[in-house]
Amino acid sequence: MLLFVHITCVLLSYAAFLLAFYSGLLFLLQERQLKHKRMGVLFHRLPALDTLDRVNVRAIGWGFALLSVGILVGAIIGRRATGQWWNNDPKVYGTVMLWSVYLLLWLLRVRSALRGRKVAVLSVLGFGLVLVIWLGVNHALLLGTKAL
Repeated sequence: MLLFVHITCVLLSYAAFLLAFYSGLLFLLQERQLKHKRMGVLFHRLPALDTLDRVNVRAIGWGFALLSVGILVGAIIGRRATGQWWNNDPKVYGTVMLWSVYLLLWLLRVRSALRGRKVAVLSVLGFGLVLVIWLGVNHALLLGTKAL
């Protein structure tokens, strides 16, 4: 049961980070159209910049919360299986790094230090880190290498 909760929370957090990525990408696209005064076909179909910014920060918040629960449940599972809370698994290091990046991004956004374009860019880059960790680490483990 705990393994199901762990996997579900982590995958849902990745889905939330994907939503943040898309809203950030749409924010950047619409902002560029406004800046260059070229209202393309998509312009009238996209939500307002403020709406995209709110979706972005909410998706980051939900993704961070779900990832936190997933990490906690994963630590409990690891403790039961190996007797240790922490092991030298590349997935653990990558996930903690991802958690730290999104914590920083969420805190900066909530404290209003970053808004709009900067958050959108960091959301897009943050999801790049999700892909590197999820695909890169899993691929390395499938190949039998334990190094990142």
